[in-house]
Amino acid sequence: MDLLGSPSNTLLGFTSNPGYVTSSPGGVGRNIADNLSRLQQPCWLMAPLGDDANGRFMQQHCQQLGIETQALSMQKGQSTSTYVSIVDEHGEMQVAIADMALIDHFGEVQLKPHLDHLNSAALVVIDTNLSAECLRYLCAALPNKKLFVDTVSVAKAVRIKPHLQQIHSLKPNLAEAQAIADTDYGSTPTDAQLSTLAHWFTQQGVRHLYLSLGARGVLYRGPKQQFLMAIAEPQKAPIIINSNGAGDAMMAALCAGWIQGLDAPDRVAYGLACAQIAMSSQTTINPQLSPQLVQRMLKEYPCQMTPLCSPSM
Repeated sequence: MDLLGSPSNTLLGFTSNPGYVTSSPGGVGRNIADNLSRLQQPCWLMAPLGDDANGRFMQQHCQQLGIETQALSMQKGQSTSTYVSIVDEHGEMQVAIADMALIDHFGEVQLKPHLDHLNSAALVVIDTNLSAECLRYLCAALPNKKLFVDTVSVAKAVRIKPHLQQIHSLKPNLAEAQAIADTDYGSTPTDAQLSTLAHWFTQQGVRHLYLSLGARGVLYRGPKQQFLMAIAEPQKAPIIINSNGAGDAMMAALCAGWIQGLDAPDRVAYGLACAQIAMSSQTTINPQLSPQLVQRMLKEYPCQMTPLCSPSM
């Protein structure tokens, strides 16, 4: 479950802030599945749930959205994972605590019975909340699948490093990418430094890199091209209410775009549009998300692509 605290006024540290707290179904994998269902892409969710009220609620909520839940694993006597975040008056996350102990016990035993479903899928989305052992098992069991990976956080992103040669599409933010690559260009790297960082991931075997750069947009690097893409007129973009769900919405859009056969620029634009839609909602998932709304967003807030030269391409 996601718990979100928002202040009524300027967020102050080391004291109690008047505001409000909301709760909603959460989890990176579940959020991606939720967004995919709203983008009219059928999907299965494979994840552990606690044997508690939150777990039962999340299962029912997924079923109402049309997400296939046969592979959800109910863990008796355990509590469902919970994510608590605090945003400031601008909707930007300032601190969060993730209680994800339940997922540490999720792995081969729960996934092996569903390998046929995994192998028949158009693609498989995994995130680095999964334990190192679970990631190792999935990469070994699915050597020929298109694996789309969300790196979740700086602390957990490095779990995917041993398996980069098997990753089809990787979506880290700048801090996560630098943690994986064991480099530090700071928070405002030059275009040349971004190119060097992207090239490193290509050398490790990643086929498609979507490097999220916040207000700077996304750096994409693939087999044949590399570019930066951002909303052309960011000052006209919708007001950010809650940035928490942007990354999950973008990952869902990148998956949907790939399934639809969109080329790289259109996939990235689709992802940016979904991220903007997510950030315009108080909840982590924008309940208004739909393919029609994405197309309207793309028309009203078009993206601008800037090619980035790379000596290796």
